[in-house]
Amino acid sequence: MGDARAQAHGLGPHYLGLWLEGDTSFLFFSAPAAQEVERLLAPGGLSLRQRHELTYEQWQGGLEIKPWLVGDLFFCPAWSPVPPPAGARRLLIDPGLVFGSGLHPTTRHCLELLWLRRQRAPLGRVLDLGCGTGILALAAAAWGAEEVLAVDLNPLCVSTTANNAQLNGMELKTVEGAAGDFLDRPAGLVLANLPWAVQEELWAAPRVLDGFPQLILSGVMRSQVGKLEDLLRSRSYAITQRREADFTWFSLWAHYSTAIA
Repeated sequence: MGDARAQAHGLGPHYLGLWLEGDTSFLFFSAPAAQEVERLLAPGGLSLRQRHELTYEQWQGGLEIKPWLVGDLFFCPAWSPVPPPAGARRLLIDPGLVFGSGLHPTTRHCLELLWLRRQRAPLGRVLDLGCGTGILALAAAAWGAEEVLAVDLNPLCVSTTANNAQLNGMELKTVEGAAGDFLDRPAGLVLANLPWAVQEELWAAPRVLDGFPQLILSGVMRSQVGKLEDLLRSRSYAITQRREADFTWFSLWAHYSTAIA
């Protein structure tokens, strides 16, 4: 228990990365690493709560990653680069230990809305808050964004996004940090597939948001989407499109009322 980012160095060849959630750090190894963990705990300040052994498939919820198409982008597992359909561009994705293979409806919705947004006008500068594996940031770059900044609080997400950018020969700016710390960055479009608790704090904060003409937001559930819509309207945003999956997950494309949607 605790933030182990500062100490998570020199943990041997089997160390895969760190996932930070609240005041808990999850460290991943490809083989038992009892001695490395003991060395990590020795200086104090951290405590070991649990150990787990599980397969990669179990960690990813048993979901098999398969190729899929959105717009003219063919998202394909990095270890199985099958040819794209005619006229489509292949985008390789290796989720590593991060959730965000593109199978979840919130990710699909964001990509579909991003594709629709691209049909109306160039994307300009894009800010991806909570980038995860980098799927949304990579899609924005592939669809001609002028600049993409991918942000995540988890170091594992930042490194995974950077790795996926390298797999596809793309240059993305990736930064580790809290989403709220980047609302002063200019962007024509903000992508945020984040839990409601995070979004509530982001958009309700007394900041000037007219610097973000367009928002594509997801990660909220049925009991939360109405609150998010009300919050956005209170900040002078109008809802351009609304998506729903399984009567549970909701996604919004919103535009600032003084901007052209």
